[in-house]
Amino acid sequence: MTRRVAIVGIDGAGKSSVMARLRELAPTGDPDAFAAMTCPDFHNTRDVPLTELSTQLKAFSVGCDEISSLEMKATAMYLQMTLFGPVERHFLDTWSPDVLVFERHPLIELQVYGPLYVALAGPDWNGHDREHEIAAVLERHRPGTFDDILAWQHSQAARLGSARDIWSLLSEIADLVGRDITASVAGFAARFRTTLPDAVLWLDVPPEQAAVRCARRSGEGMEEAHETAERLAMLREGYLRVRDTLASAFPEIGFHRIDTADGVDLDESVRACVREGKLFG
Repeated sequence: MTRRVAIVGIDGAGKSSVMARLRELAPTGDPDAFAAMTCPDFHNTRDVPLTELSTQLKAFSVGCDEISSLEMKATAMYLQMTLFGPVERHFLDTWSPDVLVFERHPLIELQVYGPLYVALAGPDWNGHDREHEIAAVLERHRPGTFDDILAWQHSQAARLGSARDIWSLLSEIADLVGRDITASVAGFAARFRTTLPDAVLWLDVPPEQAAVRCARRSGEGMEEAHETAERLAMLREGYLRVRDTLASAFPEIGFHRIDTADGVDLDESVRACVREGKLFG
């Protein structure tokens, strides 16, 4: 039975750095001992399905920042997460590793990011009013990209028996994040075709430090809508809330805080992840 471990945290918490070190430390003599996948940019993981669609959905997310639409950003984030189940199943069925580590996990992240985007959404928002803007951005990425994304959404709607309109997804997200934790997790689990991980490793960093890291990382490029210190602080509070609600509703899920603040050595944080997540041996 594969042990499934999620590494989560606000942007700038060090998830990519920790994942890179874990891959370096993974046992080389036993290829079935450890596997890792990136979420929601699944195309950054080698030899997984749906990479082209993942690239298109990433372009959708970036395009939402370009046109400054928080509502569309939430929609893009949700759609990216709908690839999680098929990619996870690919790992489990193909390699059946002893440990599978996720960089982010949709059933955790939607509990954190969903309420923020729902709260920031305009009350009278109608995605059809700005559909031409995001379609034009995606046409620059690759002609037909928006049509491919709509086709994926329509297939998911048919599977779930939900509305086909892509711009109704924000209302579905709002409904699900507004439910109690048990019902919310069950609703998102059906949409993402996964279950809660066995353990969650929360990389925790002061939001002000995380914002500086995000700005440094983006350079002259575009920062994501939530990468301000104020919004990162809201997201950190979301992880605190999720930790407490999971402890109450799902006590079998280990939720461990790993300090990744400035001044904490990366290897020290990685050792804590290995220990708390029971990753190797």
